[in-house]
Amino acid sequence: MQSLLRANLIEEVNLYISCEGNVAEDVLDYVKHIKWSLGKFEIIKQSEQLGVDKHNHACMRMAEKLGSVLVLEDDLVVSPYFGTYLSGCSQIINSESTVAGVGLYRYSIIEQNHFPFNLIPNDEFLYYQQKACSKGTFYTWSMLKPYFEFSESFNGDFQNYHLPENVQKWGDEVWEKSFYCYLQESDKYVAYPRYSLTSDFADFGVHMKKQTLKYVHQSELYLSDQFGSINEFSKTDNIYDAFYEVSPATLQKLNKKLLDYEFEVDLYGHKSLKHIKSECLISSKESSKPIIGWERRLKPEVNNVLLDQQGDFYTLAKTSDFSSNNERGVLKENFLYYFPDTKLMSLLKMKLSEVFSRFIKR
Repeated sequence: MQSLLRANLIEEVNLYISCEGNVAEDVLDYVKHIKWSLGKFEIIKQSEQLGVDKHNHACMRMAEKLGSVLVLEDDLVVSPYFGTYLSGCSQIINSESTVAGVGLYRYSIIEQNHFPFNLIPNDEFLYYQQKACSKGTFYTWSMLKPYFEFSESFNGDFQNYHLPENVQKWGDEVWEKSFYCYLQESDKYVAYPRYSLTSDFADFGVHMKKQTLKYVHQSELYLSDQFGSINEFSKTDNIYDAFYEVSPATLQKLNKKLLDYEFEVDLYGHKSLKHIKSECLISSKESSKPIIGWERRLKPEVNNVLLDQQGDFYTLAKTSDFSSNNERGVLKENFLYYFPDTKLMSLLKMKLSEVFSRFIKR
């Protein structure tokens, strides 16, 4: 809340704080004493305990009456310049039919393996991804209305969508899980910033059981009111799917060798082959009949394909010629690709110390 009060907001902003039906009295007392001078301030006390997912839906539905909403959960901190960022995205917000929301958070890790997620290095400040954002998202009602219409008719057939393994394991009540399906069904994307305008303290709660995870969701906050190119979808190279895989169109644009092929992308090796619909695939999975191959030297990983760094770590081949094994290479090799100077013995000692600390009373 303090970061919100310190933000550099010029235009009028109305603040609505929605509290659970069983909100603690000290929390309610704190909220009542907030001094908000930039616009209307209203406390909404829900009639019952909704839970985090229904509560998110309730806040998102407020866009129907208000026209637009920025939904922030209570464990987030915001950059002072988040308002400037949203103002810079105004053209995207008002005219981009492909966009289902404008996220403020930069997902810095690939959630399937917890290794870094790096964008194509260029001047684009926005990237687009078929991924739900629960860490601060701006919506208009025109963005959300189709999602709620989808939700009303959705019968929970999650198995018919190509969802990452971690998403598959979520309970069906988790709102982001149905949002993933909506994005795939409608072929829409959430716009995200190259540098984060929110960060997550991962306070103890429904979805955060261990404080040892308190650093996992911290993303570097952007501390400037100057932004790079905020491009519309059709003019952006940084376009990704639910698996953090770059768009095939981007690879074809920057590596002309690929123009003659119809393929999906699986550089990180996390996709299920049974869901691949294209004739060919570019993957780190093992292939028995590679057509083109690239090594794994350059960073980020996608640059090896974009710059045609020939080798045999990633291959283009027919989908039917790939092994169903999820990933090639052992954990050590993958770890050292991202963190080459880390001594594995030091890492082991650190992990053992962390495990033992759970049993030591302080």
